[in-house]
Amino acid sequence: MTDRTISLRADLVDQLESLAQTEGKTVNEVFGELLERYTPPPTNINLALALAEAMENAPIDWRDEPDASERSREHFERYLTEKWQHTQNSNADNT
Repeated sequence: MTDRTISLRADLVDQLESLAQTEGKTVNEVFGELLERYTPPPTNINLALALAEAMENAPIDWRDEPDASERSREHFERYLTEKWQHTQNSNADNT
């Protein structure tokens, strides 16, 4: 592996050297260990999977409704009707 030079602030170099001396390691070893602890965010995020995992981990009391998919249309139509009625009532109040 080839060596390269990186310029750092003097205080950071002092901290790295002090940490290396305390742990009995080289600055390169300490710096390498610090970088190994860093986990970059994934570059190809599957948004659907990330959402599902977040929902599973969220403190939500999920309702187990086996026929939810069959009744979702019914719930949606009820919601639209209620919304339409609310708009009609609001328009009647404004006239």
